[in-house]
Amino acid sequence: MSSIRYLAEYVPFYLFTRFFSILPLKSSVQAGRRLGRLLFSIDRRHRKVAIDNLSIILDLDPVEAEGIARTVFENIGMTFAEFIKIPTLGKSFFDNNVEVDGFENYLRAKGAGKGVLMLGAHLGSWELLPACHLIKMGEAASVVYKRTKNPYVSRFIDSIRRSYGLKTIPHRNSVREIMAALRRGEGVGILLDQHAGLKEAIVVDFIGRPAATNYGLALIALKTGAPVVPMFFVREGDERYRFIYEEPIHLQKSGDSERDIREATIRFNSVIEKYVRKYPEQWFWVHIRWKADKAVKGEK
Repeated sequence: MSSIRYLAEYVPFYLFTRFFSILPLKSSVQAGRRLGRLLFSIDRRHRKVAIDNLSIILDLDPVEAEGIARTVFENIGMTFAEFIKIPTLGKSFFDNNVEVDGFENYLRAKGAGKGVLMLGAHLGSWELLPACHLIKMGEAASVVYKRTKNPYVSRFIDSIRRSYGLKTIPHRNSVREIMAALRRGEGVGILLDQHAGLKEAIVVDFIGRPAATNYGLALIALKTGAPVVPMFFVREGDERYRFIYEEPIHLQKSGDSERDIREATIRFNSVIEKYVRKYPEQWFWVHIRWKADKAVKGEK
């Protein structure tokens, strides 16, 4: 029965994506922005999450928080549209529309010969980031991702990512594949900005509040010696983007592995926080990131 239910969910989803795929890119992204505005109007639960997060975490008044939240939904809609269009985007699109800063940071990290761990977040047009890294910059990479509950949807999403040569690594039991990619000298992308289950997380501050953060990236970086390069792909106008490669983070072992993992994770969160504060309208505020903070305070 579950297979039938999943198929029944997938068919309208697929037909919906076809609408975006047949439109020219500019029209598709505009439709995505309108979709975001529609979701902002009808999805009261996630609208409230975004407004509450912005009000509490950034200490904004309700009117300002609502305005940014509306733009957040628009960004999500545009990112969805851009993702659907990725198979049609060639190198000329990225050459003409993307400014790249700091690529030498990635090359320097790669030169260490231990592969590169690429730290990212659900910010800007995050799905275009690995596409640009491969298509424009010519670098092989994998990304670690969480499968959706619907296997048909999951395979569809995976097919788009693989359409331009990106390797995908399911989140569960991913360590072996991550290590293999690093041994090949490749980059491995990990998004570290969402709540993680307490079995695989430590609680450290993120934008001034306790947040359960996956410690896997720190653990692998310390074990392999692979440098960590934070990478962000932000919007700078219609069809204009900036791809930023931050300075590599090289971790040092002190002999106290628990402390090393904690300090590394704090460093990772700090880099992401810098970009969330700079581009608040482009981050994924609809997610309940600070569940750990509520647990500390005894809230539901």
